[in-house]
Amino acid sequence: MQIDEYPILVEQLCPGLFIRIDAPGLSHPFPAKGFVVRNDADVAKIMALGLPHVYCVPDKSARLPISLEELEGQAGKRQKGPWASARTPVSAELSSLKRETIERNKDRIERFAVCERRYEKAMDKVMEALKKVSSPNAEVLEAAGEVVGPMAEMFLSDLDVLINVMTAKMRDEAKHYHALNVAVLSMMLAKEMGLAKAEIEEVGTGSLFHDVGKGRVPIQRFSKGNMVTMSKVLKEYYMEHPKIGAKMLAAVPGFPPAAQMLVLQHHELLDGTGFPGKFRGDAVALGARIAAVANVYDRFLNAKDGSPLRTPHEAMKALYKRRGPLDPKAVTLFIRKLGVYPPGSLVELSNGMQGMVVSANMRDSLRPSVKVHHPDIPRREALIIDLTIETELTVTKAMRPDDLLPDVLQYLNPGKQVSYYVDAAPRS
Repeated sequence: MQIDEYPILVEQLCPGLFIRIDAPGLSHPFPAKGFVVRNDADVAKIMALGLPHVYCVPDKSARLPISLEELEGQAGKRQKGPWASARTPVSAELSSLKRETIERNKDRIERFAVCERRYEKAMDKVMEALKKVSSPNAEVLEAAGEVVGPMAEMFLSDLDVLINVMTAKMRDEAKHYHALNVAVLSMMLAKEMGLAKAEIEEVGTGSLFHDVGKGRVPIQRFSKGNMVTMSKVLKEYYMEHPKIGAKMLAAVPGFPPAAQMLVLQHHELLDGTGFPGKFRGDAVALGARIAAVANVYDRFLNAKDGSPLRTPHEAMKALYKRRGPLDPKAVTLFIRKLGVYPPGSLVELSNGMQGMVVSANMRDSLRPSVKVHHPDIPRREALIIDLTIETELTVTKAMRPDDLLPDVLQYLNPGKQVSYYVDAAPRS
């Protein structure tokens, strides 16, 4: 899973490149399987063949091709090629990238695949824990701990931590994805709010079970069968789900009281307009205030009420606009850590490439890692550009799915369900 080769203009040739000439029927003295450009004489011979481009093999090259910026400075030394008036297949975007970006891409793709496998295992544990609550025993906390414990360790480690976007493979109910999303985002925020490891784990545990009180409405609640009554009963039952969930978890041996309080209060708001207790200000537990921010954001992002789907960028803007009754410090830190372009956001970079943010860097949220589209690079080997390495590049704008051409959208493959998971950044 790496970039084996990519086309470059012949004007970008220089000694030290390993290239391959793909021109069936053309007679030339160079090996068909590829060769190293040894000197300027080789460059002259290749250019004399009249080819518009050749293929560069980065893993076998001692350097990157000459960038387009360098070519502009050498216009008097070499004849201008089609780069001056047309966009080339790959080199216009890739020639200016640092060698580290190309070299580390294989590792980044492989690490992301490992992270996806860990996410799948975590999701299995989430489903197991949520299902066990109906018959409470110690296994409930054990299953939850296998998800929450490692994430707390990760957030508190000295490693650079990433929040990765996962391509959710829909199975069973979407509530499982929502539960893990809220747990990941709440633990991230709890760490930023200065909580200790045990407290972060309590926030994670409570967040994982925050909606456990939702379920089938008892049939006896429907005294009449008309739609008005049904709508009223459903709303009333929804308003009760924090109490129902907290009561269920009280029966779980050893379930942390702080986590239980989070479940009870995660819909409470600082201005007293929340439910079920209409608590105000400091009467709302810190864990509940943290989970409320993560819960609101994920509901904006992954709406289930039939409202138009929001991109992560739009969900973050919606959270900011409706921040009033939420904890102001929690909202500020949440936005600062995930950034204006959270994982899953479709963006355009300053070099014109379009891509999807695949991970947010917790140390510099304005410089995430972006998987970019390029028609000449297979999707399974898609280039991931880390903006903390490519410091000359920036995100210039956020995009919606309908802003992209169909082939670009298919290549980037943003999921309808956006899910998050935590991982350590690769070491330099």
